[in-house]
Amino acid sequence: MFASEYLAVLDPFAEEAKKIVEASPPVDAMPQEIIERATNRVNWSNKEMVVEPNPESIRSEILSFYLMCQGVASVSYPYSREVRMISDSTRNTIRYRMYDLFKRGQEELCMKAVRRSIKLVELEGENEAKLGEVEIPREDFYKLRDQELEKDGIDVVDDRVLHQYLPRYAVRWVDLAPLLRHRRVELTKLYLVKGWAVLTLQDLWNFYANIVSVRTEEYIQSVNERISESGVPSNVLARVGERVSALLPKELTTERFAMMPSGKLRPECFPPCMKLALNGVGIGLRNYAIVMVLTPFLSYARIAPSGKVATRVADFVKDISVVQDEIAPLIFEAAERCNPPLFKDHPQEKANIFYHMGFGMATEPRLGDSGKSKWYMIPNCKNIQMSASPLCHPDELCRKIGNPRTYYFRKMSEHMKAGAGE
Repeated sequence: MFASEYLAVLDPFAEEAKKIVEASPPVDAMPQEIIERATNRVNWSNKEMVVEPNPESIRSEILSFYLMCQGVASVSYPYSREVRMISDSTRNTIRYRMYDLFKRGQEELCMKAVRRSIKLVELEGENEAKLGEVEIPREDFYKLRDQELEKDGIDVVDDRVLHQYLPRYAVRWVDLAPLLRHRRVELTKLYLVKGWAVLTLQDLWNFYANIVSVRTEEYIQSVNERISESGVPSNVLARVGERVSALLPKELTTERFAMMPSGKLRPECFPPCMKLALNGVGIGLRNYAIVMVLTPFLSYARIAPSGKVATRVADFVKDISVVQDEIAPLIFEAAERCNPPLFKDHPQEKANIFYHMGFGMATEPRLGDSGKSKWYMIPNCKNIQMSASPLCHPDELCRKIGNPRTYYFRKMSEHMKAGAGE
C-alpha cells in the first residue's frame, strides 16, 4: 500500500520530494488548498499529520511544506521564533508519522528513511543486548527501557508498545554531530559503548525527527539569503509568511520582540569581515569595504533585523537619530581609520553612504528622504570573497552560512540562548 514515493512524507528533502517540487507550478499559481495547508501546518492535530498513501496527498504535503518554509523565510530572519515554531512543528509531525507507521506495520519503510540519514547497527539478542563483542549489562538494558517509559509517563504497557522502549540499535556518536551542534542531543544523556550510542525505537524516532527539523532550519536560512540578494519576494510568499507568523502563541509573541536581534548593535557578534572593515582598510579596499559592505550590514542589522525585504528605513523607524547617532558614527569612524582616511581624498563618499541607505545624495538625511534611492543589501559571502578577498578570513561559523547578516543573527541567537538558558 505504501509505495517508495511515500518516503517524501518522512523526509521532505529526499529525492522523491525534490522531484515533486521540480514539477510544481510557480508559487503565484499554487492552488488555494495548498496555501491553506501551508499556513495551518503548525497547528495540526495528530490526525491531520497523517498523509494518505496516494500521489495527490503526497504532492499536497510536500508543496505545502516548502511553501510554509519559503513564506516564513520571506518575512523573518533565520533564527527567529517563527522559524523555531515551524521547525518544532516539523519535528513533531515527522515523529508522529514514524510512530503511526510503525503501528500500522510499516517498520521497513520507516527504517529505509532513517538509514538514509543515520548509520545504524542492530543490537544482538532479545532480552539482553550485545554490540559486537561488547555485552550491555542486563541491568543497564532494563534501566534504559524504564527510563524511556518514565520519560513518556507510561506505567503499564502491553507487548505491542513495550518493544518501542527496548534498546535495539546503536549509532556512532560522531554521526550525531548535527544534532549535538544544534543542541538537539546531549552527549551526557546518551548511553555510550566504545563510541556507540545505544538507542531505543523511541530514541530513533526522536533523533530522526530532529535531523529533519535541523534541515528545515538550514533550508529556511538558505531561502532567506537568496531572497535578500534577489529582492522582494512574491505576494503569495509574503502572505503565507505573515499568516504563519500570526500563529505564534501569545507568550512567544511577547518574548519574540525581546529575543529578536534588534536594538543596540552588538559588535561582538559581528562576522570577521565586518570587524576588519570597522578597523579600517587600505586604499584598494576602502570604497567597497565601507560603502558597499559595512553600510548595508550595519543599517539592516540595526534597523531591519527581522529578515523582511525592506525598501525604506522609514518603514522601520520613526526617529532619524537611529541613523545619525548609532549607525553613521560607526561607519564614519571606520572610514577615518582607513589608510588613508576615505573622506580625505573622497569627501563625496559621505553622501554616497547615505545614498546606499536609501536617502538619496544627502549629507544630512531626514526621515522624509527615505526611499529617494535604493536601500542596498549586504553582498553575500561569495561576492565579498570575490570582490574583496582580504576582508574574508572565515571562522568556523562562516563556513556554515552564506551571508554576513545570517552570521550576526546566528551569533545573537546563541548569545541570547546562553544568557536565558535553554
